[in-house]
Amino acid sequence: MDNKVRMPMWLAVAITVVLILPAGLWMNEFSLPLWIVFCVWAEYFAFGGTLKGARALVPAFLSGAAVAVAVHSFAVFLMGVFGDVQLVVPGDVAILVAYFIGFCVFVWMMDFVPALQGANSLAYFQGIALTLGAIFTGQGAAWVAHSSNSYALVLGAAIVAVVSCFAGVLIGWINLALLGAKEEAEVEAAPVA
Repeated sequence: MDNKVRMPMWLAVAITVVLILPAGLWMNEFSLPLWIVFCVWAEYFAFGGTLKGARALVPAFLSGAAVAVAVHSFAVFLMGVFGDVQLVVPGDVAILVAYFIGFCVFVWMMDFVPALQGANSLAYFQGIALTLGAIFTGQGAAWVAHSSNSYALVLGAAIVAVVSCFAGVLIGWINLALLGAKEEAEVEAAPVA
């Protein structure tokens, strides 16, 4: 069987972008940061654009998100311990110490977790980076009732990163469904007599 493309890639991508835009524009304070969604969408393609790839991408990404939450929560804890100690801005010493210790530990631990090795390390580090991006840009406050608690704000950013991860995989799947290979029945040639 030959594969026939349903529509050109440029059209499938444009449709998919328009489908996800409301999640970033119309949901007010619950809007998703589309930069996370689009990064995961691209990563879905890097993982082969298949269900098997998604089953590798999602756990690695979520593990990275959990690491970002753990390391930044450690930094929040150290901010309470260190008080006003700073190099340039308040909290920077606590963040430097927590990130150095935390990332030494969590990157070292990758050697013992096969699901975070090889190509899966891309999703693991994306989970860390995009969750930290959500934390530092203040994403997710609405998801935790606008709490002023630093730990709650970290959790809110993590919720946004996780929801965005699933949205990215979903739009990747939609994009491939629009573009996707439609099986055509082969026409058998009549036997020559």
